[in-house]
Amino acid sequence: MAGRVLLTNARVLTCSGGPDETPIDADVLIEGDRVVRVAPGIGTDSARVVDLRGATVLPGLGDAHVHLSWPLDFVFDHAAVAAAPPGPHMLDVAAVTRTFLESGYTTVIGAGTTQPLDDLLVKDAIDRGLVPGPRVVPSGPMIAEVDGLGGDGEMMEVAANAKELRELVARQCDLGVKALKLFISGDGVVPEFPSDDVYMNDEMLLAAVEEADRHGAFLTVHARGSASVAMAARTGVRIVHHACFLDDEALKALEARRDDIWVCPGLHYLYAMVNGHAGPYGMTPERIEAAGYPEELRSQIEGLHRLRESRIRILSGGDFGHQWTRHGTYAAELQRYVELAGMTPAEAIHTATRNMGPAVGLDLGQVREGFLADLLIVDGDPSTDVGVLLDPGLRRAVMKDGRFAYLNPGLYP
Repeated sequence: MAGRVLLTNARVLTCSGGPDETPIDADVLIEGDRVVRVAPGIGTDSARVVDLRGATVLPGLGDAHVHLSWPLDFVFDHAAVAAAPPGPHMLDVAAVTRTFLESGYTTVIGAGTTQPLDDLLVKDAIDRGLVPGPRVVPSGPMIAEVDGLGGDGEMMEVAANAKELRELVARQCDLGVKALKLFISGDGVVPEFPSDDVYMNDEMLLAAVEEADRHGAFLTVHARGSASVAMAARTGVRIVHHACFLDDEALKALEARRDDIWVCPGLHYLYAMVNGHAGPYGMTPERIEAAGYPEELRSQIEGLHRLRESRIRILSGGDFGHQWTRHGTYAAELQRYVELAGMTPAEAIHTATRNMGPAVGLDLGQVREGFLADLLIVDGDPSTDVGVLLDPGLRRAVMKDGRFAYLNPGLYP
């Protein structure tokens, strides 16, 4: 348990306000792992005082679509990662968790592992203080339907019916998995499984949701097409990844679950693919066109505008780890929300902070009394330029549980 820390001379972006909120002049008093006061001119004789000299304090960021299994040099060879020797592979995973933390990300939600126990093993190591990393809501292997994408069983666990799916969910939960990732749609990057395909059915998802809930876990789904998004919404799935196509039925189903469902777009991934960033790694323009990604990008941008109008909560999460969406560039997702989806910088930041707390059931994502003292300290004002969060040179420090977990060695050698 940490002691008392007082951050003085700070600009605080609390992430408790509206889409146009800006930093306020305030001090932040931390006791143990919690923020206990945010106000100007806090006085104390019993705290370690840290003068921030005008730097901005905001909540630690979160990413809701994370593959910790993908190493820093990952391209697109999932099979090679799955076959890697476990020892060296876990060192790669530890390097990824450190990169997330040093990038200002203090919470991540797993979206599927390549080696089955990756999230669980590294979470245990982080929690024991053996390696640096964020809070991990762990996932296990992704789960596919027998006739769908991943149904060959080479990279995913496979279920054919509600009974088998319930058993798979129970088995993962018994190991400690808290976020179970199901593939309920295709993905145009694999042409024989187009994005508007729908796998599984209401009976299967209802059984999986019920079993996960019984274990204190929740479901996330890969759902690119409208029909799969609607099915996820009406059956109780908590996080919908991608949602590239949204018709009126899908939007209505999401609106009916407005208080307990989140959409995690992965917008930057599509943007990078369509704009040629993956070209040097074999993703030719012809392959991108064949995947239908240009149309998906246009549709997803339109859908994000509709989601905002309908007040559906969006979670930042970018499927990062490929060389065209490199580890450490996670805040590029927030940039795309501003540039393409019409969000203000503060609104974009809320998708990685304030929206994250209720999604994982923890008091985090706001600089506010009683909330966990997971904080990011940066030079500059991210509420006017979200790109501040992408610049390692502007990143002064990261706090987790009220302790300094990262200090920029260029500033504090």
